[in-house]
Amino acid sequence: MITTPIAHRATAVAARAADLSKEYGQGETRVIALDHVTVNFHQGEYTAIMGPSGSGKSTLMHCVAGLDTFSGGSVRIGDTELGSLKDKQLTRLRRDKIGFIFQAFNLLPTLTALENITLPMDIAGRRPDKKWLREVIDMVGLSDRLGHRPAQLSGGQQLGVPPGP
Repeated sequence: MITTPIAHRATAVAARAADLSKEYGQGETRVIALDHVTVNFHQGEYTAIMGPSGSGKSTLMHCVAGLDTFSGGSVRIGDTELGSLKDKQLTRLRRDKIGFIFQAFNLLPTLTALENITLPMDIAGRRPDKKWLREVIDMVGLSDRLGHRPAQLSGGQQLGVPPGP
């Protein structure tokens, strides 16, 4: 597995995995999915995680996002160590601090692009900061498509991929 930062600015670390290990099973059925992986994810940067099928890419992302437990090492989101959090604390951290686009994403087809963007905040009973929301919308190039439903958006727009130059 290779992790490659796409942008190369000096920015603060948003998330960090240090000496991260993940094992499934025991004995002859034991599988080492992550073997002492260390990686930093910097604020405001995109990172590509590449490797062959079964190399641990999804496991790494699930562990770093707090969606799965890890066997050894540590994961930090900002200053928060995930391994020390109880379930409710982890749920709150995922809701408030982590954005995640899954390989098989699930936009709600009955909601508009704007409603899909703000859904996590709506569920949490919060209103998005207008400046932040405008920045997100501009970053992914959806300002003229906010009223459209997912079926009316391109694949890249559904994934939140910024438009090219």
